[in-house]
Amino acid sequence: MTARLAAVASVTRLLVVCDFDGVLAPIVEDPADATATAASVAALRSLAAQGDTTVAIVSGRRRSDLLERFPDEGFVLVGEHGADYGTEPAPDLPSLVLARELVDAATAQTPGSRAEHKARSVVFHYRRAEDPDQALAILRGAGDHLDGITVMEGKKVLELSTSSETKGTAVARLRAGLDADAVVFLGDDVTDESVFETLEPGDLGVKVGPGSTAAAVRIAGPEEVAALLAELASVREVI
Repeated sequence: MTARLAAVASVTRLLVVCDFDGVLAPIVEDPADATATAASVAALRSLAAQGDTTVAIVSGRRRSDLLERFPDEGFVLVGEHGADYGTEPAPDLPSLVLARELVDAATAQTPGSRAEHKARSVVFHYRRAEDPDQALAILRGAGDHLDGITVMEGKKVLELSTSSETKGTAVARLRAGLDADAVVFLGDDVTDESVFETLEPGDLGVKVGPGSTAAAVRIAGPEEVAALLAELASVREVI
């Protein structure tokens, strides 16, 4: 790992991107209670303060949620899996209204589940649900009959979105805009694979936690994330 970090830390323009839940913050029962570890935030601040180094957080959360958590850090914040940069209004599509109705109905019929309405999507959360299979079967088919709706799945969530953007397209856009020489990306969820699959030689993809992945490196959890980011900041500072 040290050799990999040293190689990526030595480039002129570096882009460091992290998912939030499960990476900077441990997974918790109620997402509202999720909190980034102090050590990871400190390491990201150190990186962002270095020359030609950009720190971004790309999450499925609403960008407004990220702004509340990182109001003054100088990080680039991208919400809704790459759809929300805070620069364009959300589309007002009839299909999203229908998707919201579907998820609300599924939630009402599935004890322990909950619905989350975002600007461009609606999410069915079923981490606490005892028997979500019927609801999931209905919602997974929604993309076939709702125009402009994309179905995305993550850890105990299913999302119906009006956006075709992915975290992969978001990171590619950031890379191009910054003319970054290399990218370090840390993610834990299925949706993060769209980034791992498109990383270039010289980049570093880090899978956090279990599950199949295209990432080159795997670490256990948020505590290890903090240690890796701190090491990256330390190595880059002295190069």
